Amino acid sequence: MKLKTEKDGRMFPFSDASQTIIDCLLSAATAANARLLLNRGVERAAQRADDGFELTLSNGDKLACDRVLLATGGCRAAATGQIAVSLGHTLEPPVPSLFTFHIETPWLRELAGISVEVVEASVPGARLRERGALLVTHWGLSGPVVLRLSAWGARVLHGLNYRFPLQLNWLPHLDAEAISGELHSRRQTQPARFIGNAPMAPLPARLWEQLVLAAGIPRDTRWATLTRAARHSLIQQLIRTEFEVTGKSLNKDEFVTCGGVRLGEVNLKTMESRICPGLYFAGELLDIDGLTGGFNFQAAWTTGWIAGKAMAAR
Repeated sequence: MKLKTEKDGRMFPFSDASQTIIDCLLSAATAANARLLLNRGVERAAQRADDGFELTLSNGDKLACDRVLLATGGCRAAATGQIAVSLGHTLEPPVPSLFTFHIETPWLRELAGISVEVVEASVPGARLRERGALLVTHWGLSGPVVLRLSAWGARVLHGLNYRFPLQLNWLPHLDAEAISGELHSRRQTQPARFIGNAPMAPLPARLWEQLVLAAGIPRDTRWATLTRAARHSLIQQLIRTEFEVTGKSLNKDEFVTCGGVRLGEVNLKTMESRICPGLYFAGELLDIDGLTGGFNFQAAWTTGWIAGKAMAAR
């Protein structure tokens, strides 16, 4: 399958179509003479006394096998990981990861569709801080910086019930002193121009206008009349705009979940269970979650490849 690499290191099919991946896997399975048993979920897995496993399928059939690979996906539903639990494993409680933030601030929602290439987002008191591109949506905020923050802070933000203050630094490449100098320069060189009509690069004009208003500066204020107090207020808006997050993307809208089979219970060189010989794991059933969907796909392919090679050689 022909692949391409994005700027941030993620890899995707050159076609940008998930069907390409499906076709690739089905073709490989056919070439390997794999049997695909459809509409027959595994209800139970038990170790046999003479080695190996017996699987009970949803249609009542029994299936004997030497080795088992569990690659059932994330444990969004508790039942998903129960086969692993029944064979002696422990599940880290699943919580959402890679989700967007709901923010009800009216002026922010009016900017839906606007993006900023680099901002710094942080959650005060939670030691969560990330830089990256930001996208304003109809429900709040999204984009790589938000997804990174939600990934690293998945358990912390879950513990806060997805209600917390979020601070944004719109100009992370500048400190307060540099911004103050730029504003003072504009006061000297553009005294008659309205402040709201003169955005600082790289901020979009509509965003700049709203930040000026949020700083308490009226639309008809010109640079010549900008007071020291108003300048300080604008600087604070630029480096420390605070929003109240009131929720996240709805359940099942998240990309992945955090949690799953504890990694310490798995030999990562073979993906075999350290507790139940002959049992292997791959994919998001493990307590693995990446920063974006692409990395999670890569984790699935890599752990599946390692497990498959080890099972075939055993």
